[in-house]
Amino acid sequence: MSQEDILSVVQGTTLAVHVPGFVHPEALASARRQLFDHPDRGSLSQAAEFKRIGFAYSEISDSASRDRYHAEARTNIQRMRDLFAPYASPSDVLRLLLEETWAAGAGLMHVEGRKAFIGICRYQDKNVDLNPHTDALERNLPAEHARRLEAQLSINIYINIPRTGGELELWGTEPGEDAYRHLMDGRTWGIDREKIGPPVEVVKPAPGDLLLLNPRQIHAVRPSGDEPRITLGHFLGYYGTDRPLELWS
Repeated sequence: MSQEDILSVVQGTTLAVHVPGFVHPEALASARRQLFDHPDRGSLSQAAEFKRIGFAYSEISDSASRDRYHAEARTNIQRMRDLFAPYASPSDVLRLLLEETWAAGAGLMHVEGRKAFIGICRYQDKNVDLNPHTDALERNLPAEHARRLEAQLSINIYINIPRTGGELELWGTEPGEDAYRHLMDGRTWGIDREKIGPPVEVVKPAPGDLLLLNPRQIHAVRPSGDEPRITLGHFLGYYGTDRPLELWS
């Protein structure tokens, strides 16, 4: 993955960048044995049908949950390192790769002097549909926190993919927040597929692969037909070519 790859997704000339075999096969096999039935699996606050290890930035809804996110950040990073030991955590490898690749470097996002968590492990179990949606950092930032965020990217690292289903769907359209709320039409989360038509691209990654995309564009994941879909999720903040990239989960 190069600086040009990142810029091509920022500028919209590329829908997604696919890096096959990002995770070393031995590290992947070791982690999968632990992750399938890990005792730290918990429900996502805003959608109990989705499970995760770690606490996501999107779960922040008030000052208490904000404090929890930052207080647990270091512990959650270490938890993911332990899961991949004695191999390097793919999230750590990603951070180093971005630091080496991006001319201005890369590091953890800071909000009001507190660092973010990176490397959340997400589960999509059998028959769970990840409906079309967009992701935007501003939905969970403090109201008074001014950001000059020019683009937000997503980097998913795939740990397990079901034999049937689990495909990533991309629509290539980026609605503004008002348009997105209109498309939601009163739903608490996501968009009805019938409102937006078929996706322009469907991707079926393999375990160990990495995908870089723009999560402000509408995207979805088809239900898993057998095994759970397990990914490591990361967001990437772009503030211009002369500024460091910022990472969070």
